[in-house]
Amino acid sequence: MSDSAAIQQPSYEELLKQNVQLQAGLAAAIARIEELEARLGTSSRNSSKPPSSDGLGKPAPKSLRKKSNRGPGRPKGQDGLTLGRIEDPDHEVRHEPRVCCGCGGGLGDCAVVGVEQRQVFDLPALRLLVTEHQLISRVCSCGTVTKAVAPAGVLAPVQYGSRVAGIGVYLFHGQFLSKARTVQAIADLFGTTIAANTLVSWTRRVAKQVTDRVIPVITDRIAGSAVAHFDETGFRTAGKLHWMHSASTPSDVLLTVHPKRGVKGMNAAAILPRFRGTAVHDAWGPYDTYSEATHALCNAHALREFVYVVDTAPTPVADLATQAITALVQIKDLTTQIHAGTETADGGRRDLDGLTARRGQQTHLLRSALVLGKNTTAARATKLEAKYHALFTRMITRWEDYQRFTYDPAVPFDNNPAEQTIRMPKLRIKVSGCMRTLTGAQEFAAIRTYTATAVRQGQNMLDVLIAAADGNPYLPAT
Repeated sequence: MSDSAAIQQPSYEELLKQNVQLQAGLAAAIARIEELEARLGTSSRNSSKPPSSDGLGKPAPKSLRKKSNRGPGRPKGQDGLTLGRIEDPDHEVRHEPRVCCGCGGGLGDCAVVGVEQRQVFDLPALRLLVTEHQLISRVCSCGTVTKAVAPAGVLAPVQYGSRVAGIGVYLFHGQFLSKARTVQAIADLFGTTIAANTLVSWTRRVAKQVTDRVIPVITDRIAGSAVAHFDETGFRTAGKLHWMHSASTPSDVLLTVHPKRGVKGMNAAAILPRFRGTAVHDAWGPYDTYSEATHALCNAHALREFVYVVDTAPTPVADLATQAITALVQIKDLTTQIHAGTETADGGRRDLDGLTARRGQQTHLLRSALVLGKNTTAARATKLEAKYHALFTRMITRWEDYQRFTYDPAVPFDNNPAEQTIRMPKLRIKVSGCMRTLTGAQEFAAIRTYTATAVRQGQNMLDVLIAAADGNPYLPAT
């Protein structure tokens, strides 16, 4: 008997068992490949990833907004920004003609028949001005020597003033220069070289004023507001991942940095535990633990999730996601028109009943897409299908929270204002690197809170920083 004949062939039952195992393994591998391909396909367009993560291969921008009829440039009727003459210039310089351009004679005693005015707007030469405060001591007839009291803020024999300190903090935490570049900028601008520790002391002085006197006012204002936006983002600090928490209204901003992303970090900001208005957020679980607040969920996040479904799901599920996207965008546009009232900008009239009926039709289409999508993905056979199912289910179970903008004009469609408040801090990390200490990150958050709030209330950022350096920070109205 040959060696090959001696090899025992597997039985039919063993082959069948192997086939079942191979099919199961192949199905798992296919599901894993689909999951990895979908993960590779995520971008800022179809997920919450920031645009900076898209890299050089970022997809072409594709907005869900409709094209407007407005062309590029300044909108018609809007005031432009053109440099114009002023009536009272700081200096006047007369330029006389020396000789006649016709006969060559002198013009010293000739009559003036015209003056053409040309004004140049420029800065004076920048340098530090040194003011010496002399504290006089006088002896009384009784023999007592009394010395004059130093002005407020004049604490040392030699020191920098509040204006240059405010400018230093403005460059450092207002324009996001690094510490070294801020020191260099002050040297170039004013001809004086400061130590890095001097900049640090200026920052601490301003941050303390803001933390002690301004942030309690801002916190109370946001906590007592009818609608507020909340968000959080990673903020690398001291070599570890920390979290920046944002709470904002159209007139106030509060930014805080905490090692924790969840309830501990939110409680430390001291707003959500006592907030009783409508909290707009992105449906992250810890926000829902604050049951005393009314919740409104961000539809922009939902749209990005639906785009992800369109990009990665099989055709039947992708078609339902497309239907949901179209209906949700239509609901937003129709709601905007309804909330605007009956009169149009050109003096016409809106048919509010017709708009409401059309919105009802789109609402039905959205609900249908969500219910069918939930049923189609109910098996949750793969991780991707489970993800799709979770989205359709959440949109149904949180329907009132997603649709709150349709009947409450004070509630927006999305949570973009919250994302805008943390965009600049994220830019600071990108420009000048992560924060080296938690104390430094908290000081930055306090100063950014102060400047962002002041700008929203029509104040000049540099002016309010100088005021804080001088011990008189700008205080929002209580």
